[in-house]
Amino acid sequence: MDLLRFFVKPKKDDLFNKFPDGVLIVSLEGKILDANIKALEMFKTSKIDMFGRFFSAFVEGGSNLLNKIVLQKKPLISKAKVNNSSEDFYFEISAVRDTLEQKVYVTLRDVTHNYKMQNMVNGQFEIARNIIDEKNSYLVNISGEILSSIATIEGFSRALSDGVGGVLVDKQMKYVHIINKNARELTSDLEKLFTIFRLESNLYQFDFRNFDLVNLLNAIVRYYEPLFLKKKMLFEYNFSSLASRSCFLDQSVFEYVLKNILDVFLLNSQVGRVTISAGNPPVAFLESHDFDGKCSQDGSSYVLFEIKASELYFDEDELQTIFDPYFYTNKNKRPINIKLSFVLMKKFIKHFRGDIWVYSKPAFGTMISFVVPVERR
Repeated sequence: MDLLRFFVKPKKDDLFNKFPDGVLIVSLEGKILDANIKALEMFKTSKIDMFGRFFSAFVEGGSNLLNKIVLQKKPLISKAKVNNSSEDFYFEISAVRDTLEQKVYVTLRDVTHNYKMQNMVNGQFEIARNIIDEKNSYLVNISGEILSSIATIEGFSRALSDGVGGVLVDKQMKYVHIINKNARELTSDLEKLFTIFRLESNLYQFDFRNFDLVNLLNAIVRYYEPLFLKKKMLFEYNFSSLASRSCFLDQSVFEYVLKNILDVFLLNSQVGRVTISAGNPPVAFLESHDFDGKCSQDGSSYVLFEIKASELYFDEDELQTIFDPYFYTNKNKRPINIKLSFVLMKKFIKHFRGDIWVYSKPAFGTMISFVVPVERR
């Protein structure tokens, strides 16, 4: 309803009092001239106590607040002074000015409960966020000490297996090998976990620069070819469709992401085929995934990677939470290292302003696809 028009055309008093919100009529000097029953109830006062007094006696901000609401043409929330109440009240206030009548028509709505609840939620969120930031920073700062202790265990166990402490019998050698293996796996898990904490605390230092993408991909392939060959797995790759060799990213992080994917496939597949391909995605693909494909007519500003393992399978439940760092279930008994690897892939690629997807079906295997920009932005 147009409140100004209502008062320009006088209505009966009973209609004035039927408004669901409190209504005040205020002079341009800020004095209250009239109020409906709802407004009186909201302030717990009477016409005798209210009429002729300034608006500022009841609402913080007074005439300045009303002027701001009139100029901005949108409601604001302010603290109200309710008679004989020690509790804080908050009213949502709207106002329109009638210059001809020299009056301001004001509506009031009690939003005390919602306002306090919102402030409480915001306050609790800030407290929780500060605790998380402090916790992550603390863990990052002590990560060196923890990893150093585990490195000592790994080093001494390796030295024992090499005979530094004397010849070990078969049973002793077996236990030492178990200690060494567990120490190495724990080190890998903790390094990834501390990297996640470092990223969440904004303490990770990136080093963006230009590098030759194809040279890096060929170096990674040369490293992994003998590892897949040792497991008698086929390892195929194709980078021929890349339109450009130049890439502007953090090279070490980009290499880390690719190696994480290949490590997951290598360590969790015993047979089958692993393929890796890279090329520039079609503009239609970029636009369908909310990327700015128009920055180049052929999509050469981005590179799309598709890495597939034919015999590795993740079920639907795993896929739904595979990038969630703090969702854990022991249902499938997969090593935690896999979970941490996927979390880091997502966080790094998102930092590159890219995106990543995982597809997995029993007869298909698993394919990890990700797209990243290759030009400076």
